[in-house]
Amino acid sequence: MKLKTIAALAALSLGAVAAQATTANLGTLSPTISSSGGVATSFGGVVNDNFTFSLSVNSIVQSNVTTFLGNLNPAFYGIYTAGADSIVGNADDQLVVGHGFTSVSTSHFDTVTAGSYYFKVFGLSNSALSAYSISATATAAPVPEPETYALLGAGLGIVGFVASRRRRDY
Repeated sequence: MKLKTIAALAALSLGAVAAQATTANLGTLSPTISSSGGVATSFGGVVNDNFTFSLSVNSIVQSNVTTFLGNLNPAFYGIYTAGADSIVGNADDQLVVGHGFTSVSTSHFDTVTAGSYYFKVFGLSNSALSAYSISATATAAPVPEPETYALLGAGLGIVGFVASRRRRDY
């Protein structure tokens, strides 16, 4: 009986090695978004900039907008769809997710489906000169592989089999 148990455990261990998922790194967004951003040159000046990008697969987008000079308040940025016509700023564009930003660097992680998008950065300057920087990267969202589900099913089957054998023994 112990030999069967050891053989079953060895088979499950070897199967688990094949179930490890790989991570595909898409690298930076296209075009690369890493910019000094925009500048407001007067008190009450407005920053209203767009940065376009596209994703070929569902991705996790890591983005960060930070004020590095002066003071922008209110200061917001969002990821918008470029709409069905893929033209930035038309009425068919929709906000996917929005975030506020300050001089404290804070990264945001958002899951976004494949398609055409743009970052819209808006801020109102509360000093004579204000500026911000923006950066973003995208990584393919992880997808469980079929082997993962096969191992889950096999494990549940074995647990069910053992439970039914124990019920019969008593």
